[in-house]
Amino acid sequence: MMSPSFFLACLLPCLVVCASDRPHILFIMMDDQGYNDIGYTYPEYAKDLVTPLIDGLAHEGLILDRHYTSWLCTPSRASLLTGKYPIAVGIQADMFTLNTRDCLGTDEILFPEILRENGYATHLVGKWHLGYARWDCMPCMRGFDTAYGFTQGSTGYRNHMIIREWYDFYSCNFTKEDGIQVSTLLEAQGEYSMNLYTERAESILELHDPEQPLFLFMSLQTVHSSYVAPGSFYSSWCSDTSEPRCTMQAMLNAAEETLNRTIGKLKEKGMWNDTLLVYMSDNGGLDNDYNSNLPLKGHKATLYEGGVRTPAFLYSPNDDILKVRGRTACYVHISDWYSTLIELTGGWDAFKNNTTKQPPPKLDSIDQTALLMTSETCPRTEIMVHIDPVKRIASYIKGDFKVLFGNQKSDASCEEDVYYPFNETCVEWHEVQLYNITEDPAESINMAENFPDVVQELMEALVLYMGEQAPMQCQLPTVTNSFPNTDVPYCLPFDFQDDVIPPWATYALLD
Repeated sequence: MMSPSFFLACLLPCLVVCASDRPHILFIMMDDQGYNDIGYTYPEYAKDLVTPLIDGLAHEGLILDRHYTSWLCTPSRASLLTGKYPIAVGIQADMFTLNTRDCLGTDEILFPEILRENGYATHLVGKWHLGYARWDCMPCMRGFDTAYGFTQGSTGYRNHMIIREWYDFYSCNFTKEDGIQVSTLLEAQGEYSMNLYTERAESILELHDPEQPLFLFMSLQTVHSSYVAPGSFYSSWCSDTSEPRCTMQAMLNAAEETLNRTIGKLKEKGMWNDTLLVYMSDNGGLDNDYNSNLPLKGHKATLYEGGVRTPAFLYSPNDDILKVRGRTACYVHISDWYSTLIELTGGWDAFKNNTTKQPPPKLDSIDQTALLMTSETCPRTEIMVHIDPVKRIASYIKGDFKVLFGNQKSDASCEEDVYYPFNETCVEWHEVQLYNITEDPAESINMAENFPDVVQELMEALVLYMGEQAPMQCQLPTVTNSFPNTDVPYCLPFDFQDDVIPPWATYALLD
């Protein structure tokens, strides 16, 4: 049952700007979708999968052939919402662990906060994965009017459990009058998550006033492991549930239904013609029989193209919102959506006038609105792909070239009692790979010995970023047995400082 706060959040009047002045934003983030887990990227490789709805929108919109993210879920989401490289927010080494005491820094200004001040209704459906240790870490305290889904990196698609013991499915609402309210959704157990997200999106849209601009962030669980889909989503020509790529096809069919029904509801409400759709994956696919990143090298958790170059496109039925169609080879980094969406939705003025906060003094995000409106320029010419002081690896892109330093197969993990330097000594410089990713996107020919000057130039660019790293989240103190916790058999947050559970929060251990 929906809470009164959810109805209130959806029905708030248009306070600052109306939809006629600003586009609605439907932001679809897939989870671990490989470059070859979709139809339109390289049709000659994706012969075993079809995504007709997604492909049609991509071909009628603007395909971003060089869209880059981070190599893992948490850093990608942090970069998206803060407009900064992961090194600047302390998420260099890994994802948020299950017992971390902190979260994405609460001093960071997330772009939904700006959109909300610009009059937008802001809703999150699906995955958060940016920390849950305190109530002020939760998405409804970070710019979202409502959130619905799970806090961690992965849960069961039907039982919504972590390691088959700890339940993770919640909703939260925020209003300035009542603050945050959080509910555990025990009734969701047994329901396939993609069906739940579809119904949630439809419910949000049903209650939404079309005159108020909307930001709907659908951070979908698909196609993250574990790989499962109801039988109804299996295609007749690929119905073998034991065949990994048939299961991948079924999961993509579920995602297409979610997208189709969401678009259908936007049309029903008369909102679709004023909507900008942004579609992407948070990183590359895993190295297994389900995902495929072909023809790119590498996979999720690597700095090769298969780990950080993802499917992405823009679509709008309205030429005034998206003037450029076709494909672009311009570089776009996931952090760029921060500045781009703020610019498209009204800028910073309302936020500065209505709050005591000021815009961040330094962003890595680049405003890409010119890419939507003209095909004449590429706003971004280089990308600091990543620096990891734990694995001692780094990567940088400039122009046609991409350099990688260090042992890219390192499996080192962050340890609390180890010192990791944040300077030029934090990377193994002697191991180097250089690729022309324009001519060789598969990174098959290492050109480092042939172009030492290019290697030196990109190395010097990386060194400039070394000292800009924030303290790593994995170095922060953790709480013993905070997750799982026998006293708190649930993964929603509790106040670590007081070790008390808020009386209005519901916790339950499920069999």
